[in-house]
Amino acid sequence: MKIYDFNIEKGMKIVTKFWISKSLFGFKPYYNKLMQIKLMKAKKIPGIPLQVKGQFHDTESIQKFENAQETELKYNLLKERFFDINKWNTYSNESIAEFTLCDSSGNTVHRLPFIGDYIKILLSEIKKSEKESYQWVRIDMIDKTNPNSIMIQCRPSKLPGNQFGGDTVHFHSGGTTSTFIISKGNDYIKMAIYGRNEKPNQNTDIISSIKNMFIAFKGVVGPSKIQWKQLADGMVNLK
Repeated sequence: MKIYDFNIEKGMKIVTKFWISKSLFGFKPYYNKLMQIKLMKAKKIPGIPLQVKGQFHDTESIQKFENAQETELKYNLLKERFFDINKWNTYSNESIAEFTLCDSSGNTVHRLPFIGDYIKILLSEIKKSEKESYQWVRIDMIDKTNPNSIMIQCRPSKLPGNQFGGDTVHFHSGGTTSTFIISKGNDYIKMAIYGRNEKPNQNTDIISSIKNMFIAFKGVVGPSKIQWKQLADGMVNLK
């Protein structure tokens, strides 16, 4: 029996070359988007992991107000939205992913998030809310020390209660981070989402690895980046 050594990194490069070909099936917009991403550099922000390898994104939305008093009022409302993770998808007029806050055992909870909690994510293009359809991330950090900002940082995880065994249940690898930040200035509030070191998850079976490779690549040029922007826009839309 012949054993095939499938290398996901090489596979990703092959898929990328396929999609960015200027002449192949006329996918020039994808080529242009990838070239823009390649030329960009990740912002260096305190508390955000440095970008080392893989893809990244810096997604930011700002809402301005007339004065500091109104800004403070709206920021308090934004904090309520920010900590009500189960309702995140309701703040956008577009169809975005569904977010569900879970405790360390994987049970759905309706409360403030804590370090060690999980968020299960149902991508908008997935129509069936079956167990295997969800992506899982673990909350590794919540920083409320700055009076003008709050930060929640997550990374892809194994299933709750199975931290020392099993596969990472996410299309990105465990080295990827997503950091959500809300902040305020004198006349504005801001919601930002920073993705760092985004690489396809290879810590799984071969079929899932191939699937993750395609979903991760799609995220570079497609809907997932748009959905992060839609989420950020919806969160600060407090006019």
